[in-house]
Amino acid sequence: MKNIDIKTQKSNIADSDYRILFNDIKSILEKVKYKAYKAVDNLRVQAYWQIGERIVREELQHKGRADYGKNVIEKLAKDLKFIKRDIYRMLQFYKAYPIVTSLMSQLSWTHYIILVGIKTKGAREFYQDQIVRNNWSVRELERQIKLRLYERMNQHGKIIVKKQSNFALPEKIFKDSYNFDFLKLDDMRYEKKVEEVLVRNVESLLLEFGQDFSLAGRQKKIIIDNQTHFVDLEFYHRGIPCIVIVDIKIGRFKSEYVGQMNKYLNYYREKRKYDWEKDPIGLIICEDKGEEEVRFALGDLENKIFVAEYKSKLPTAREIKTKLHRSKNKESNSRH
Repeated sequence: MKNIDIKTQKSNIADSDYRILFNDIKSILEKVKYKAYKAVDNLRVQAYWQIGERIVREELQHKGRADYGKNVIEKLAKDLKFIKRDIYRMLQFYKAYPIVTSLMSQLSWTHYIILVGIKTKGAREFYQDQIVRNNWSVRELERQIKLRLYERMNQHGKIIVKKQSNFALPEKIFKDSYNFDFLKLDDMRYEKKVEEVLVRNVESLLLEFGQDFSLAGRQKKIIIDNQTHFVDLEFYHRGIPCIVIVDIKIGRFKSEYVGQMNKYLNYYREKRKYDWEKDPIGLIICEDKGEEEVRFALGDLENKIFVAEYKSKLPTAREIKTKLHRSKNKESNSRH
């Protein structure tokens, strides 16, 4: 029998073919691990809900006895070797979600821990919906709560919710202020630099813009009368559906920005819009905007050009306090 040289046998396997095989098998294993983890986590959510429900029933049976519930939880924590805080969370979890069918398989137990800490039912339901729609991680959920997304999107006591059966309304999609704190830029003087970092952080950028946005390109070239122009950022919103042109401007809003944006929109409407799409929309994002300046500059263009501010970092508590103090002094001086 002829001996086979192991080295020769190995060399017959092309590195590129083996790498594809290895990555495919690795992907299969990772998917199985993820599904297994999700299945275990879903079982944990169900079990913790049942524990919370059982404790509530026990408390109701002995509601006439002072501190009965507290004593039971302390004893359970000791005998089951649970952290007492975790049992209280299970109790809170059941009280926040008393109907088991309202639980969502897309949400992990850690998601629910954070959601249960939100006191307002409307806010809790809003963030729960956003997790499912945008596939938020726990970290992203915490970030959006910290940025007060619910409060920022709340208008006249009603949360803006897009009806799936209808086209989205632009005025309900674009915000008055965008938070770019993820940029981590000390120098915000150059538009191109800000734009470059935004594109490098495209995942965070799209999360800040919201559902149904996708980035179509940067510095898109258009030619008008043999003059070359470049569009800062081109997005697409599939819920409207239309192209969204975004201009990033450093400093205070200037009325000439509107003329430039309107020119780009007219070009896109004539040259790049499909028949089934709605007219393109422009979004100018600057550091600061004067309400009157924006209103008079836009005129009847308000339905297709929006102006917003961006914040590169959240103000500290001290900065907020100082600003409020100055505002009060200014108001007091104006009265005198």
